[in-house]
Amino acid sequence: MAVGFTALANTLLLATLVYRDWMAANVQLTGYGLLVVIWLLAWWESRADRRQDLADSSSDGQSETPPVDKQEEKRDEWFREAQQCYLRGDWVAAEQKLLALLKQDTRDVESRLMLATLWRHQGRGEEALRQLDRLERLEAASEWQYEISAEREALTNQKQTKKNQDALPERVETIDSNDVDDHDKNTDEIFNENTPTDDTNRPMAA
Repeated sequence: MAVGFTALANTLLLATLVYRDWMAANVQLTGYGLLVVIWLLAWWESRADRRQDLADSSSDGQSETPPVDKQEEKRDEWFREAQQCYLRGDWVAAEQKLLALLKQDTRDVESRLMLATLWRHQGRGEEALRQLDRLERLEAASEWQYEISAEREALTNQKQTKKNQDALPERVETIDSNDVDDHDKNTDEIFNENTPTDDTNRPMAA
């Protein structure tokens, strides 16, 4: 197959670049199409050989540990399950999945970032911040700096909003008290203006 491919390629190159009248255009196109087909067949055959070699090596039983690909597939499956639980609002199940992932691999950046986001939604801001601090110390977290900064900003906004909400009842009570005082003051002024002060303003008897 390799020899035939080389011979056909050289012939087509000569017909295209040197002897241009030697071969018709439609024949050249057919030859180039045949080259592509031969190349695809060779690629598919080599790929099938590699798969067969991997299957043979895994069936030898020389290693009792599962392949790395299997472990990655398992972690990916757990992470997808954690995402589904998170989207459904099942915080407990999502947290359990994420903690299981981090127990297997403490350098799992995505799981740790999702856990921090989950704890922020639960109102556990201090724990979420600690997770972000641990996350930034990981070397693999350098590609996630934007997401980490966004999560820190969201935690800061949440903390400020909670602070404002806690201060709101006291402010409302102060405003209501001032409104009552102003209302009483205005009522007294209107009453004093409409009340006669002497007998000159009283109507004369008929």
